[in-house]
Amino acid sequence: MAEEVVDRKVLLSKIGTFFIVISLFAVIVFIASDVSRNDTGRKAGATQTYIVAAVQALQTRDTGAALAASQNLPTPTLAPVSTTAVTDDTLLYFPAFCLGSVGLLAGWFFKRISAPPHVPSNRFEGLRKMQQKQREAKAKKEAAKKEKEKKK
Repeated sequence: MAEEVVDRKVLLSKIGTFFIVISLFAVIVFIASDVSRNDTGRKAGATQTYIVAAVQALQTRDTGAALAASQNLPTPTLAPVSTTAVTDDTLLYFPAFCLGSVGLLAGWFFKRISAPPHVPSNRFEGLRKMQQKQREAKAKKEAAKKEKEKKK
């Protein structure tokens, strides 16, 4: 019967360790994505890319318009492009943070319930012994006083 309890505690401890490791990985992924999203160098490069693409689109439109005008065709128009879908990926990694936090709590819980019982430390054992000796000495003095009073 005792072996079964020990095996269960070992299994719970291993499950807790698994949750903690996987959750730490998820939190690290969230932090790395947050840092890379806020990197000013990367933002500058992305902004430069958007500017170049916009200039090329305008040049293509102008060239197409000139060509269409010479052939008496309708002029082309630019379709608006949403850049927020490309640059704003905050919500994509937020579940990793949430799952990582919940996993850390679950892992800590499993490790905690599988831990051995707490044994009091011997840190203040010397102080406890000194206090006990003082109590015993005080009790002896009081007993000696009582005996002297009885003899009188």
